[in-house]
Amino acid sequence: MDPSRRLPKTNVEDLLQIVRRLVATKGPAQNTVRQAVDELLALPPVRYYLKPYTQKQINAFATHASRYFELYHPGGSIEIAHTSRYSHRTGKSELCILATRPLAPGAVITELKGSMAHLTKEEDKELKRTDLRNTDIRRDFSVIHSRQMKKNHLFLGPARFVNHDCENNCELFREGKYITFRVMRPIGIGEEITAHYGDGYFGYRNRHCLCETCEKNGKGG
Repeated sequence: MDPSRRLPKTNVEDLLQIVRRLVATKGPAQNTVRQAVDELLALPPVRYYLKPYTQKQINAFATHASRYFELYHPGGSIEIAHTSRYSHRTGKSELCILATRPLAPGAVITELKGSMAHLTKEEDKELKRTDLRNTDIRRDFSVIHSRQMKKNHLFLGPARFVNHDCENNCELFREGKYITFRVMRPIGIGEEITAHYGDGYFGYRNRHCLCETCEKNGKGG
């Protein structure tokens, strides 16, 4: 969300090698993912990038990285993919989550984790400046509103790529300190994982909603 932020210039091939080893190594997902995270933290550019941070922040970075590595484990059931559904509004290709195997109602998609970071009033105000053209639409799907806490949060992790649909097939719920998803109806291979952002997330009564259900019903945007 901040393209001016300087990130570590890591060799792409080094990252691919870590992922390939993760996919090829047999064993419990927890062990192989931990090994991948350790290899990531050992890369010189990443070590340099994390140098000014505290151990607590580095641990949080490692946890965040593990959520993405989990998506590549062969035992998983989802993948991150591209979608052009919102391109005419955003001007770029967006991301979505697709099922890679059939999912039954009640199943918990354990590798689809996320967390909410608190936004200060100043941070929230700054993020609102990223979309001044569409004042009736939330500026970024990563910003969600908590009714319980009555404030906005930044949604982090692979779970942030779950798009909205007015007839969603999954529900979001908290599992310990993580946020993940439970399947509500049968999902087939290649079908998009969707959640419900709320009745007024895309303007009044979601009048700007671009989901597949609204398209089929001739409603929304």
